[in-house]
Amino acid sequence: MKRTRLKIVSVLAMLCYCIGAWSQNATQQLVVWMKSGEKVRFSLLEEPRTSFEGNLLVITTNSSSVRYQLANVRRYTYEGSFTRVNSMDAHDLMFVQTSDGVELRNVTRGTVVRLYNTAGVLLDSKTSVGSTVSFSLSALPSGVYIVNINDQNFKISKP
Repeated sequence: MKRTRLKIVSVLAMLCYCIGAWSQNATQQLVVWMKSGEKVRFSLLEEPRTSFEGNLLVITTNSSSVRYQLANVRRYTYEGSFTRVNSMDAHDLMFVQTSDGVELRNVTRGTVVRLYNTAGVLLDSKTSVGSTVSFSLSALPSGVYIVNINDQNFKISKP
């Protein structure tokens, strides 16, 4: 009788653990907030990647690619609980705030790095000559900007 109870408790504990792990992953998502009020959600299990093509926001997942007119997008955010912090490798891309802007370090020579505003307008584009690329933000208003490098987007802000 005691062995049966122990088995039931063990099975229930394992089931609760599995459901908890599944629900945590299921709630992590990229959300595109449209100006119409619609929200489009992409599970992070599908590894959504964002990029810009002219006046389009492009979201590519493991199984599909979707394009949205930037004029129709209010913003995009990540939702859910994120608890993992990956360690940095010595060759990982680094962002360093400078007195008048931002410097990217560990950039591969010949890489094109672009700076956009949140409306998707290209503000500056540079090709790395060495391992660093710098953007001056002194002439730009305070706000959020997007740095695009190797088909990846990074959000930076100017206070």
